[in-house]
Formats: sequence, C-alpha cells, structure tokens
Amino acid sequence: MFKSSLLLPDPGTENFADVGTVNRLARRGALTPGSQLYGKAFENWLFNELSACIAYRELDVELTYWRLPSGIEVDFVLGDMQVVVEAKASARITRDHLQGLRTLTEEHPGVRERIVVCLEPRPRRTDDGIDVLPATEFVSASGRVRSLRSGRSTSRRVRKPTCV
Repeated sequence: MFKSSLLLPDPGTENFADVGTVNRLARRGALTPGSQLYGKAFENWLFNELSACIAYRELDVELTYWRLPSGIEVDFVLGDMQVVVEAKASARITRDHLQGLRTLTEEHPGVRERIVVCLEPRPRRTDDGIDVLPATEFVSASGRVRSLRSGRSTSRRVRKPTCV
C-alpha cells in the first residue's frame, strides 16, 4: 500500500522564542514535568535550539517536519532528510517513542542520522542506529551539524552534537 507523506515547513503549531512569556500571557501556570504542556514546551525549546544553530552556523538547510496522513510524524527534519530529530520530554524512551523515526526511515532510507532528544540521563544508541541523547548533551557537545555542511555521513559511535 502506498503511503503519502508530507514534508512541511515549520509545524502547524506555533513556536515562540520564549515559552515562559507565552505561558504567562495565557495564564497557564507552572510547567509540570510529564504534562502535555511540558512536552509542548520541550519541543518548542528544541525548535529554538535548532533554529539558532542553523542561523549561527549559516547552514543552508531548511527546518521542516514530516507527517503521514495516519498522524505518525517526526518533529524536525533538517535539510533533505540529512538529519531527523524527535523531541521527547521523557526520562525513558520506549519503542513507541521511536515509531515516527522508524517509519520515516522505511519511506526514506537515505536518512543519514536519526536523533531523539530527551530527558534520559545517558546517551545511547538503539540496535537500529537511533541516537537517544539527553537534552543537556545535545546542546553542550560538538560535531553533529558538521555532517550537514560536508555531506559526509557520521560515524556509528554516538557523538555529542554542538547544536544538532
């Protein structure tokens, strides 16, 4: 069966530079870990980190997202499927969290790098090559975005990224 997928610029949800200001204006109260609002704020934070990285490094890539009509999606696609990133405000990533990345890879086998940015305490790599990275390591380390500019694939070892 043929699946039609969409690669769209900027998700339909709004992303703001300061989630705290938006939450204050909307009178939402505190962000509680585990809540839906916390997850949306985490995804928005990651959007801002990726956008800043692309701008600061002057990368010639577009930041989009991918979604199937069934609702399966991946939060962020950089460039022409070079790097795909999923934001999960969870301290334990399960196979359900990886469904979008795995489905995308079935439809687009040329994806070079799949990353889940999350709240797990340590980086790891799944058996099928998805890097699961703590948010703190995702933004504080070096090396990953370089693969977008050079066109080279990255190593199989989990590497710490600068801003991707």
